[in-house]
Amino acid sequence: MTRKITLIMPVLRMLLLAAFCAPAFAIAQPSVTTENATVTLMTDVATVVPGETFWLGFQLQPRPGWHTYWRNPGDSGLPTTLEWTLPKGFEVGEIHWPAPHAVPYGPLMNFGYDDDHLLMLAVTVPSDLMGAEIVNIGLRADWLICEEICIPEGADLQLDLPVGDRAALGPHNDLFIDAQARWPRQSNWQVTYEIIAGDLVLQIIGDSLPRDLRFFPFAEGLIQNAGPQQTAVASDGQFLKIPKGDVAPDGDLGGVIIGTAQGINVAFEVLAQPDNLSPPAFDSSIRDEPSLSLMAAIFYAFLGGILLNLMPCVFPVLSLKALALVKAVGHSRQQIRRDGLAYTAGILVSFLIVATALLALRAGGEAIGWGFQLQSPYFIAALALVLFLVGLNLSGYFSLSGRFAGVGQSLTEQSGTTGAFFTGVLATIVATPCTAPFMAPALGVALAMPTLSALLIFVGLGLGLAFPFLLISLVPSFANHLPKPGAWMDVFKQLLAFPIYATVIWLVWVLGQQVGVDGIAAILAAMAMLALGILLAKRQSRFIAIGFAGLAFLAAIGMGMFAGQQTIAETIQADSWSASKVQSLTQQGKPVFVNFTAAWCVTCLANERVAFSDVKVEKFFAENGIVYLEADWTRRDATIAAELERFGRSGVPLYLYYPASGRDPIILPQLLTPGILLDSLRQAES
Repeated sequence: MTRKITLIMPVLRMLLLAAFCAPAFAIAQPSVTTENATVTLMTDVATVVPGETFWLGFQLQPRPGWHTYWRNPGDSGLPTTLEWTLPKGFEVGEIHWPAPHAVPYGPLMNFGYDDDHLLMLAVTVPSDLMGAEIVNIGLRADWLICEEICIPEGADLQLDLPVGDRAALGPHNDLFIDAQARWPRQSNWQVTYEIIAGDLVLQIIGDSLPRDLRFFPFAEGLIQNAGPQQTAVASDGQFLKIPKGDVAPDGDLGGVIIGTAQGINVAFEVLAQPDNLSPPAFDSSIRDEPSLSLMAAIFYAFLGGILLNLMPCVFPVLSLKALALVKAVGHSRQQIRRDGLAYTAGILVSFLIVATALLALRAGGEAIGWGFQLQSPYFIAALALVLFLVGLNLSGYFSLSGRFAGVGQSLTEQSGTTGAFFTGVLATIVATPCTAPFMAPALGVALAMPTLSALLIFVGLGLGLAFPFLLISLVPSFANHLPKPGAWMDVFKQLLAFPIYATVIWLVWVLGQQVGVDGIAAILAAMAMLALGILLAKRQSRFIAIGFAGLAFLAAIGMGMFAGQQTIAETIQADSWSASKVQSLTQQGKPVFVNFTAAWCVTCLANERVAFSDVKVEKFFAENGIVYLEADWTRRDATIAAELERFGRSGVPLYLYYPASGRDPIILPQLLTPGILLDSLRQAES
């Protein structure tokens, strides 16, 4: 995101300043009031003296609630620009910028000022200034000022100063003294830096260092401006870790470090030099405060797990479990309880494995979320092959008995505790593409909590998924209402194969989205080899079947390796999402709808088929000029993952609507119908 903003910023600046910043009617005036600010050209002296230096200042007083930008504006915005018209021989220095504030804007982080501030420059008067009684100083100032919307403004200012033999302080001298107090101080710290595992790590060595440090680089694109800045205390100073941006630092790294000392904010200008660092462990607890308590998050996860049973990705596997329960009606209550507990254990164990992998990878710097394993073509291919075998078994193509008895028990016939356990595992695997109501806020909080708390939330989700069948297995009165076993079960078993095949078709389609048609051909060839191996095993030795199965899995592995080398031609479409595009469109007053989706997300696809394809929805979007942007998370994308996390989500779908009024984006429900979608959009605009 930072890279894209960095690339378009020069062009954006030119367009904005050329198109919008018409001169204000303030000729020969030192002060102008625009719609959103009052600006004043001033000096610290009442007269100028040949050969001496004085301070020249541009004061900007924004309306309450509005802000302007620092020299590095952050993720969006424009710094204030000053163009001087001075008499011949006058020399003007660089701008002295006050220490900036962090100004969050939705998922973006900008740097600037939301209060009165004075930009100061030193001006040296030529010593041979002769014959002049009045010195005329002109200034063209342009700035971008923002609240919920951003407006480019500008003014032409002019100031006349008398020439004298002795300097005299002017009426604004106190303002210059106060402004200098806001400058970042020059420090005697030793500051070094290194890029380590995707983070910019600073080491600050010095005495009496402030606390709660935050780094503001002078150059754009060096850090993820909205990313967390974590500190670690060492014996001789502190370390500061920040997610790096898309621009690599070149040589020394300048910026401002702001912290607190005795309850007061203090700022220091630093120049960090590259070095090899050995930082200690950083405090992972320095995160945004979770929006839910731990108990509330566990409860939401439990409710989301229960509703996950109704999601289309889980239903085929749960149908198999229901069939197994019907078969077990004649068994002892102890056996039914054991099966229910084994099914629950399979879900919990697999959920903990997925959660542990997710948390470990995120701790290692990977930008991933719920359903991350489905971003791997390897995993998609393996899951498609496993479900293909399940479907063949349900169709009666083979049975896991006789020659296959040594391989393992059937995961579909569910004739024992082991089968129940692996059904729970399979239910978890196929559940990961889905997100049910209540799940999103719970998982978003889980990823912002310590590891143990996060694992407890995932346990709550697993218990919710297992709860319906666990309840039936533990309460005898519920089992009494199940139908009796009979011949109908064979027909029902064969019918259940078709939802499984439908899931396989969907997985192959997802694989095609990731690796292209060559990957689809490879996985279909692997399935054909599996089917051929099973057919031969019915008539030949088991070793032939194992050989063909081995070849099939080798083909699948080869397909995965081949797929990993595939590069799908990607072109930036007009409706592709980027944070800078959203910012630009909202600044133009256009309503924007952003769909965070993925080809492997069943909930996303269902919403797109049901809600977004509706004629009324298409008409509403067209009539209201709503710009539709799509953030595709089918393949791993750290920018999209970070955007999801900033809105408290760890997976897709996420639907954001930016109203034309420029207000903060509205988060829509995860399950959409045309009515829900249209009502949400109308309410957002009302």
